[in-house]
This record gives sequence, structure tokens and C-alpha cells, in this order.
Amino acid sequence: MSSRFEILHLLEEDTASKLSLVRDHKRGAELRLRRFKTTKPDEIEGLQELFRQLSTVESPHLDRLIDFGADKDGFYSIVSGPLPGETLTTMLERGPLTEKEFEVVATQLLEVLDALHEQTIVHGSIRPDFVRISGSSPAEWNVTLHGFGQGFAALDDSKEEQIRAYRCTAPEQWQDGTTRRRTDVYALGCVLYEALTARPPFDGRALKELRLKHLGHDLPPLVKLASHVPSWMCAWVMHLLAADPEQRPRKAGAARVLFERREAPNLPELPSSRAEAPPEVAPTPPASPVHQPPSAPVILPNPQQGVRHATSSTIPIAAGPHVAANKSKRPTTVVQSPRRNYGTPARKPKSPLAANLKPILIAAAAIVLMLAIFVLPRCGQTPTPPPAKGKPAAKKK
Repeated sequence: MSSRFEILHLLEEDTASKLSLVRDHKRGAELRLRRFKTTKPDEIEGLQELFRQLSTVESPHLDRLIDFGADKDGFYSIVSGPLPGETLTTMLERGPLTEKEFEVVATQLLEVLDALHEQTIVHGSIRPDFVRISGSSPAEWNVTLHGFGQGFAALDDSKEEQIRAYRCTAPEQWQDGTTRRRTDVYALGCVLYEALTARPPFDGRALKELRLKHLGHDLPPLVKLASHVPSWMCAWVMHLLAADPEQRPRKAGAARVLFERREAPNLPELPSSRAEAPPEVAPTPPASPVHQPPSAPVILPNPQQGVRHATSSTIPIAAGPHVAANKSKRPTTVVQSPRRNYGTPARKPKSPLAANLKPILIAAAAIVLMLAIFVLPRCGQTPTPPPAKGKPAAKKK
């Protein structure tokens, strides 16, 4: 990195990168420098390719890229200006968005994602923390999308921050690491669901619980939580959140067309869980990876103890059933298998006599106890001998 940039102070830091405010001595302007912590050559090469593609996209909803590259300290990117506004996460701490506010946020996010998807760029880890809003009123708002190359980085290694980082992860990412444009559409649905309710659609106390909720599509219907907006708007968001990728809009542009129609998507009745496959439907062959847009590099913090990386997207999956990245599997919900007792012979069914043995023993014990109560007190008395034969018994005086 050129010596023309002077680091002023740290703006923010997560487990993947540091963001600092710097001064450009040549231009006399303040810029933002993000220094990525990875030192792996393949990840640095992936970041180079990602930012090379980003440099070709012009949008008012993206940071203007000034410079990027790699030096002895790793990869860095430089964008113009200070941090804009506040994150959507911070804004939602004051309550859900109104209908007008939601339309502004949704429209601008669809615009920037449409531009990215048309250039075959996939974000891969959209969440409210990566959405920033500046402006004093909805009419003046400018929504910008951030987090490129940061993947599922969290503020720290705590369980709560890990869950926050993964709360918008699509089911296919949990299963086999697939990341494509439909994956961004799902993450956008999670962001917009949270925008209307001020709560994430999926939550849990551990990554394993969060994963199972995404795979099982376990979320409250939006129409019950966001009665302040039209029903078509809720139906549109739920359409983006379809558990089956083939049931979602194929890219942001298709979702944008549906949103501009202001109508509920005309969809067939779908099962609430992906575990219930539609009957008599031939499986769709997987699309060739050559025609899929490239995925953004995933830069992750060090895995927590007891968590292993099981997929190509390096999403930490807790111990339990999972789908390996190199194996094809039907799009079904992962269900915990019943526990098996190895080395223990199977029990034989009990006979009717054995089943009634306990009450019989109890009754017998009660009889013995009653006999003991009446018989034992008489054990100390001398018994009267029987009278001799031929002689009458003597009368007592």
C-alpha cells in the first residue's frame, strides 16, 4: 500500500478484517481502508478477483472503490468517504420499518442486487449488519450494501455473535455450501422479514438449532407479525424465503419485477417443511456449475471448539447430521437419526405371567404380613393338651 495513506483511527473490527479511517495526502481527502486478516494465498487471490469484478459495477448503493490490492500485510481495499449513516440493525432497535420506509429500503436493495447479479456477482452473506442507511427522512434515504469479502465474520467469537452472523444463511449453504443468486434472494428475504418485524425470521441458542430451523423452514408467518403493511408485501417476502431454491425468484431482477407489480406471487401450495417432497415429481438435475455465477470468497473466523467445517463454504456445522459438499442429496430436511445401542442384544417380549408377577408378589407379601400380625402374638402362650381317650376332661372350678 502506498505511503500516501495515513491511518487516522480504527472505525470497526470483526474476526475477518479491520476498517480504519485514513487520509489520502495526494487528494487531501479522508477514505476508508479495510485490511483483511487472512494470509492464505488462495483467499487473497479470491478477494482480488471479487474486487476486480466489483470495480466494474457502478451503483449509488455501493461504496466507490478507490484502490485494492495485496502487500506484505495481506489484502486491502480503499473506498471513498466516511461510514454512511447507520446499519439497518441499529435502526431496527427502535422498531420495525413503516410501509413507506420498507418500500425505500426494499427498492434500493433490489436495485443494487440486480446490478450485481447481472454482472454474475454474488454477495453470499447478506445480513442487516451489511445494510447501511443515510439520510434524515425516507424520501432522502440512500441505502448502501456492504460486507463484500467478509463472509460470515462476527464481531467476536461469542456464541451470540456467531448466531447473528449466520442468521440469514440459506438452507443450501448449510447443506452443501451452494452459493448462487437464489442464495442472495433468500438472504434478502431474511433481511426484509426482519425489517418488517424487528426480529429475525430464524433464531436459536446455538448454530445447530439455527441450522435446523433454516432447513425445516421453521418461522412464524409474516402476515401475523406485520399487520401494518399490505398482505401482498408479506407474501412477496415469504416468496423470497422459500426453503427450496427452485421456488424462489432466480435472481434479484426477477424479485424486483414481482415487487413492482404490487401483487402477491401466484404460487402453488407448498409444504411448510422441505422434508415433505412433492409426490410424483421428477427430480430436477443439478445445473452445471459453469453457468452459475461465481461465489464471493468466504472469510471466516477461527472455528469454535467442538465445531467442524463440513462444507465447501466453510460454514461451521455442529456435530450432527450434515450433507457433505461432494455428495448429491435430495432436497430434504436433515432429520436427527434415532440413537442406536451397539453391542446390546434385543430384549425378548415379556410373557403375560411375567407381566403380572409383580402384583402377585405384592398380594402374597400382604397375606404373609396379615398372618404374622395375628399369629405371632399367640406364639408365647402354652397350648392346652388334648383330653385322654376314655376320660372326660376335668371341669374348671
